[in-house]
Amino acid sequence: MNFLSHFYIDEQPQKSSAYHLGLILPDISRTFVKGLGRQQEMEIETAFFMDLNEGCSKHLAADKRFHASKFFENGSAMCLEMVKQLPFQETINRKWFIGHILFEMLLDRLLVQHVPTVAPRFYNYMRQIEESKLADFMNHYNCTDTARFLRNFEHFRKVGYIANYPDNNLFAYSLSRVLMSAGLPSLSFADKQILMDGVQELESGFFANRQAMLYELKNVFE
Repeated sequence: MNFLSHFYIDEQPQKSSAYHLGLILPDISRTFVKGLGRQQEMEIETAFFMDLNEGCSKHLAADKRFHASKFFENGSAMCLEMVKQLPFQETINRKWFIGHILFEMLLDRLLVQHVPTVAPRFYNYMRQIEESKLADFMNHYNCTDTARFLRNFEHFRKVGYIANYPDNNLFAYSLSRVLMSAGLPSLSFADKQILMDGVQELESGFFANRQAMLYELKNVFE
């Protein structure tokens, strides 16, 4: 799942901001550290460390369940089929990966559009994180470049780009950035426009019943 979907599924208002950061930390720190959330016993038992580790563990469990679901299988297949049919001007490799990522990002876009309180709550938790405590946690897990990771995290919570997913241009830009982070070329301006034509077709078809999509997402975890 993508960031906001993880939060939507496992948000617990009684839990700390560290727990809620943990729900996305394995993804946003992937290039810097491995194994977050796999340890059940913590060597450092501060509330921050334990809550963050709990959130990371929830992330791993949710991803495992989501990616094994028919909901993900059907949704990513629909996105892949759409991507395959689009008349891109440049060669697009690893279309299966684009179908996978696109489905997850479209769920976040749906949440921003139709459950408007979710993104503000999510970013409120992110803004409460103390940088020094997060740095200690990352260093404990042998982060390869803690300073750079913290700069990235600060940009992530300051810009709040997920809240802008309803904007077609910004959504296409965000998807292109994800592809670049996975080692693929960025999409050209023309191909971004072609992709968004496909997205709008999906949203008027497969994604048309927004409430049903969110129900199916929740139902994966029942």
